[in-house]
Amino acid sequence: MSIRLCLFFIAALFSLQVLASDVRYFPGPAQSPTGTSSILDMLGKGHIVYPGNPNFKIGFNEYKPRWNSDHCSADGKVYFECNNSDSSFRGANANLKLIDDDELDPREFPGQWNGSRDKLSPKDPHFKTVRVSQNLELEPGVYYFGQLIVNNGKSIKVNGKVEIHVNQLHMSNGAKFNYNGTPEDVTIWVHGYDEVIEYLPSVQMNNSANIQGYIYSEATVAFSNNSHVIGAVTARRVTMNNDSSITYSPLDMKYKLMMTPKNTYSSSCSRVPITFQVVDADGNVDADISGKLIARITRQEEYSCLSTSLTSPCLSNPTTVNLSKGRRTLWLQSNADNTVNVNAKFDSTETGELFEVGGRYRFAPVSFRVNPEPAKMVAGKPQFLSLEAVASTSGNCEVVGNYKGIKTLAIGKVKYQSPNYLDDIEAPEKIQFLNVPLIKYKYVEFVNGLAKNAFEVKYDDAGQVSFDLYEFDLSEIEPPLPQNKETADEDDRVRGTAFLDVRPYTLAICDINASDKGHSTASDAFTYAGAPFSVNLKPVIWLDGDKDDESKINLWSEDYCSRPSTPSFWHVNAPEATVTIRNKARITFPVLGSSTNVEGAVVQSNIDAVNGVYAFPSLKVNDVGIFKLRSKVNGRYLDMKVNRGDMHIGRFYPSHFSLASASKVSPGVEKAYDEKANGFTYLGQPFEGMFTVYAMTAQNKPVKNYHRYLDAGEKASFTDWVIHSNSHYPYTGQDLSSRWSHPELPSVQWTSGPGGYSEVSIGGLMEIQKSSSPDGPFEPVRFAVGVAQSDRDDTDFDYCHSPDGTDCVNKVQNPQSTNFGAEFGRGDFLFGRMRIEGFTETQNLKREQTLPVTVEVFNGSHFVTNARDNATNISTEAGVAQKDVLFSDTTVGADRAKIVLKNSANEVVQTKRVEKGTSVFQVIPPNQDKGPNREQFRFWQKLGAPTKSGLRQTWLQYRWQGDSFNEDPSAIGTFGFYRGSDRVIFKGEKNITLTGE
Repeated sequence: MSIRLCLFFIAALFSLQVLASDVRYFPGPAQSPTGTSSILDMLGKGHIVYPGNPNFKIGFNEYKPRWNSDHCSADGKVYFECNNSDSSFRGANANLKLIDDDELDPREFPGQWNGSRDKLSPKDPHFKTVRVSQNLELEPGVYYFGQLIVNNGKSIKVNGKVEIHVNQLHMSNGAKFNYNGTPEDVTIWVHGYDEVIEYLPSVQMNNSANIQGYIYSEATVAFSNNSHVIGAVTARRVTMNNDSSITYSPLDMKYKLMMTPKNTYSSSCSRVPITFQVVDADGNVDADISGKLIARITRQEEYSCLSTSLTSPCLSNPTTVNLSKGRRTLWLQSNADNTVNVNAKFDSTETGELFEVGGRYRFAPVSFRVNPEPAKMVAGKPQFLSLEAVASTSGNCEVVGNYKGIKTLAIGKVKYQSPNYLDDIEAPEKIQFLNVPLIKYKYVEFVNGLAKNAFEVKYDDAGQVSFDLYEFDLSEIEPPLPQNKETADEDDRVRGTAFLDVRPYTLAICDINASDKGHSTASDAFTYAGAPFSVNLKPVIWLDGDKDDESKINLWSEDYCSRPSTPSFWHVNAPEATVTIRNKARITFPVLGSSTNVEGAVVQSNIDAVNGVYAFPSLKVNDVGIFKLRSKVNGRYLDMKVNRGDMHIGRFYPSHFSLASASKVSPGVEKAYDEKANGFTYLGQPFEGMFTVYAMTAQNKPVKNYHRYLDAGEKASFTDWVIHSNSHYPYTGQDLSSRWSHPELPSVQWTSGPGGYSEVSIGGLMEIQKSSSPDGPFEPVRFAVGVAQSDRDDTDFDYCHSPDGTDCVNKVQNPQSTNFGAEFGRGDFLFGRMRIEGFTETQNLKREQTLPVTVEVFNGSHFVTNARDNATNISTEAGVAQKDVLFSDTTVGADRAKIVLKNSANEVVQTKRVEKGTSVFQVIPPNQDKGPNREQFRFWQKLGAPTKSGLRQTWLQYRWQGDSFNEDPSAIGTFGFYRGSDRVIFKGEKNITLTGE
């Protein structure tokens, strides 16, 4: 190879980005390069089509329509005059130079080539002449040839994006280039001028030649006799004759509208699904796009229609529907022996107008179809397909009963429709024909139009696929039938397309893991209830021995996670599905336990898989036990139900124990009646107390299943105590438990409480009894409950590091052991008594007197007034107040001294509360109007008798004369002198002195 040739190829490599198909070179269906003298010559019925866009332009210096001025169209049906008015509408100028002979290999392909005759790659020589004498495949890349000649029905298929540089391109007699392929995959740069070779135009397309791609020429592109380009043409001169056409496929757009499939062969009895997708620049469906889709049947529309499902009625043409989440499927049907074409336009705010041209949808009067159609299959599961020979008669589909005998059927092209793969090489898995020889044909016996179990197929993936079938003549040298239009339409052999819908078998639940295993060392412990854990879902295939129906699968029965997966299920262009974990976890153990919710994100789109799995990284189960986690595909996938999968998960165990917020000790004297506003309780005074212990989740929520465990070691038991604590934390102190009267913990501690939550609870009246002698004060007393016997996970309370923290409990030591428990209440407890002072009046027997009352508490050495007490009642009610007359000068009760209570307004009342621990009874003297009237009496407050407004107050009784703290307070009042009996030498009485001692 010459230095010049090497330099040429180096330059070409650096120019690939410039010369790749680009909207700058192909802004419309037909135009000339900028800065050139150009002409478009319509010699006959030539047509230029821009689907869906009636306002498009062409770009030539001169436009010569012959015979008729209407040669442009937006639908291939209605034509109008082409718009060549914009002199600036041109393609970019590539300034191509002729490829010299010494830059090319002089040999002719394939005649003088010893390599592959049906496939070329960019690494092969740059032949001076390529004459396609049999079907040819091109690998992706850039090619350089002198002359490219394709004729006699031969075709060139590309396996990716291809860029071809030639001096001349000649195609004729049914030749096809990238037929039914993607136009963007082929760009042909024609460097030569007219008549450089054999006095022909630089590009000649004649006699039904077809290209799907883009042609740029420095000279003439000549079309004649029903030749077609789907893509675009940019050339100095374009001539079009005899029903030739250019149909534009727009380039280099942020979004593109795609239709799949573009070519089918089926019976008029069948509906063909056509999926319309809006894809981004990378070819991925954009699920955020929604808008209006208009699909138009442009050929045989009087016999054809589109519908929204396999069974829904026909819609009018054009058909307007909503396209959402980037895709929409319509079903095409036709009631006649014909070929149907479909164009589409999509419009949305994000994309603007997008256009797409459909392929060739052939409906034959008699054809094969699978029964049922489409066949519903499971990935990895072999399935027999039965065939019918069917025909449409007067709109009704009937089996052709006289189609019978042994037929030789061949397998044609396999099409991966959704997701759309180009071929078997691109598809992750291939359809396997289990009872078809490698030569791809098989003898099939039809009886009255039906061939039962004709083919056994297996597909180890998911999605929508199809394959062509046709009668095969063994005398043919090559099994594939010619694919050009005339031959296919006129061929009288029965054909068909088998449509298969394939689903994953199930979603395996894999990689179950908890980041925090928690404190338990039990072998079966998984993590705390309420703690996050992760699982992965993996769509897997069916294997021999699996279920044949859609019922639920117990995933713990074998290793489903090691099975092959179905990669097309998560492909970005796969049929839409939603992968989910059921939001309810069903209880497995304990047996009588309750199911609970699964918290966290439990729903994903099927295209969200990463490395083949759907990761659910932060799920939570808010209860204890072992549960069944269920994987499923919501609804139906391709109208099939994917087998749901159940997997055991757990054992979840409590994170900790906690106390209900209602756990407390209510003081006997409420805060409102405590001068310090704290509340306090007298020893011997009943008070309300209660605690409720819950088993908790990591999120500090109570669980419902803990009490359902039956074995003793599966759940904790508790004990309670009370201490007079010191100020050090954790709290320790004097044990008062023996003096604490309260409801006992039951023998069966754990029960189901309100709301079904597992709890240990006691509550009711409690009391700290008085000792045999005054003691205290106990400020404060702390009440606690703690674990007596641990459960298998050593669950305990979540103790505060410092007193009165948040979401924790104060730590109180059990005075009988080294264990600790949770404080559920506290309060000040005081030894109290009520004292009444008497009086003696000897001078003025008409003057009112008082009986002072004091509520006292023991301060550790002696009694002092309880200035905190604003709650204790004193009363003159009968039964509570008792006046015993010791001496009186009158027997008339009305003339005797009277004892009353007065409020702050000086009004007489029966009952009143002390203030800061003190109060007084008012004593009205005996009546002196009838003469001197002396009286002596003892006045009692009966603390064991209830008042109308309050409880008994026995806790203020004291041992005034005895040894027990059960004596009521009293005092003596005296009006006048009383000498007493002469026989009495001395008499003393308690409380008769002013000190009261």
